[in-house]
Amino acid sequence: MFRIAQSFLTMMAPSFSAPPTPRRLMGHHPARALVAAACCLALCRAARAQTPAPHPEQARADAILDRMAAHERDLIRRMQHLQPRLEVYLQDFRSNPNPELGSIPVNDRYYLGRLGFSDKQFRLLSFLPRPDARWRRWLGPIGDLLTRPAFRAWQMNWVPNGFVRMLFPDPAHFDRQHYRFQFVRRGLAGHLTCYIFDVAPRRRYARGGFMGRIWIEHRHDYLVRYDGVLWGSGWTRRYMHFDGWRVESGPRLWLPVYIYSEENDFRYGFRRTLRYRAQIRLWGYDLLHAGRRESLTHIRIEGPQIKDPPPRVQLRSPQHARQLWEEQAENNVLDRLERAGLIAPPGPVTQVLEKVTSNLIVSNNLQLRPEVRCRVLLTTPLESFTIGHTIVLSRGLIDTLPNEPALAAMLSHELAHIVLDQQISSSYAFTDRMMIPDSMVINQLQLRDTRREERLAGRRAWQLLEHSPYRAQLAEAGLFMRALQVAGPSLPHLMRPLFGNRMFHRGQLRRLHQLLAVATPLQPKNLRQIAALPLGSRIAVNPWTDDLSLENHRPIDLFSARDKMPFELAPLFPVLNRLPQKTASTPSPARTGVHP
Repeated sequence: MFRIAQSFLTMMAPSFSAPPTPRRLMGHHPARALVAAACCLALCRAARAQTPAPHPEQARADAILDRMAAHERDLIRRMQHLQPRLEVYLQDFRSNPNPELGSIPVNDRYYLGRLGFSDKQFRLLSFLPRPDARWRRWLGPIGDLLTRPAFRAWQMNWVPNGFVRMLFPDPAHFDRQHYRFQFVRRGLAGHLTCYIFDVAPRRRYARGGFMGRIWIEHRHDYLVRYDGVLWGSGWTRRYMHFDGWRVESGPRLWLPVYIYSEENDFRYGFRRTLRYRAQIRLWGYDLLHAGRRESLTHIRIEGPQIKDPPPRVQLRSPQHARQLWEEQAENNVLDRLERAGLIAPPGPVTQVLEKVTSNLIVSNNLQLRPEVRCRVLLTTPLESFTIGHTIVLSRGLIDTLPNEPALAAMLSHELAHIVLDQQISSSYAFTDRMMIPDSMVINQLQLRDTRREERLAGRRAWQLLEHSPYRAQLAEAGLFMRALQVAGPSLPHLMRPLFGNRMFHRGQLRRLHQLLAVATPLQPKNLRQIAALPLGSRIAVNPWTDDLSLENHRPIDLFSARDKMPFELAPLFPVLNRLPQKTASTPSPARTGVHP
């Protein structure tokens, strides 16, 4: 129709070289111009009337996408007021994989902090200290100006906020006006039936846009999974591929929890190729109720039925008072770490740890007061330490332990610190020492033991293991320590503790080295010998309450040595479920398993 109108105007207009302007048309041929305008208007109305109505299936798809876009805008508004803990762990691999063992990690990176929102964008506010080299401290900002070009040319400069960008496909405008959506099929994401769409940005919005595939759950049209890549705005912008998963953490509240990123042929610098895998985890969405906090509405006022005891001076014995003072310091530190979103509350996982610890205590006829407790640090680096009479093991360490004897060996070293009465500083009993921001918790809390205490604890731990039910299986525990010694130099950030003591010093194992003497030789190509597990093999974290659960995965047959993956990262495939109906009124998330 447009072409017909154009030809009609050409026929009606006078023949001259200059294009006819409205003034010329009205000045020389006003009647002809009015007739042409009326004809164009009639032709446009006829063309609009002949436009077919959208297909019912297309209209339904558009409605689904519009509701999804509205949910995304609402989620971004909610996330601006939440402050979850965000952890990024990345492993670099060799450019040429081993033909038998597959990809072998050669280096790693680690970032930890909380998610913040400022200047209209999300950022990672780090909890980790930034130790600079002596020459960097001496040069100051001039050192960065001198070294930045060389770092860009010869090594990859990782920016943590680039991983934060992966929390959303597009936080600015993820809708039909800026993207093209092509329906693919219906499919499953975990236990959820989803609509699957392929997504690509429209041409003028290509820079910084998302291109990939999305999964929208069919009941309320929430985005639950997305995988693809962000389009860069030139050669200076380097964006990676990623696969993001969301978990229902409340009634109609799907929050980002797991993101996996991987590149096998990413080129940068002067003909350099990058191969890496990265996991991004979020938890601690509801830290308001962490650490035994309560709201003002739950305070009970004393009534007349409550009577005070008779007035008298009553003092505890000095020994008992000293124990209470040390126990108060222990509880203060645990409470502060839990409120910072770094330690999980007690649950099924801590019960398993306490059961193994009880086996060591009973078999060695130990009398310990107060009783020994166990807690789990929610971070990935492998570490263990004690806080008074509480043993703390990190989530990453528990994930990689292959069997119960190896777990008993880790617990025996920390139990030895308690048996030797090596306590934390009693100054933590003063509450004001815990009044520090979350970003300073790792820097301010000094929970490391001295070298002498570590040496004495190592000897006592060996004695505990020799008189334990695990004495006939110490070779299996030693096999884990041998694998730890082999992988340690290549994964410095995984072996670098946040609170406890280092397991390595100058490439040598510093604890439980007696187990190396009884361990069998490490055989990486033997499929029956499992020295260590991949990261994420055992524990699932509830992103809302920080509760932990042990995952009982089905045993998988190994067909090659590359399937063993000791201490390595793997893709994340959570089993998505909906919240039970009975918990629909409370924002308590359903249990979600992670299968690497």
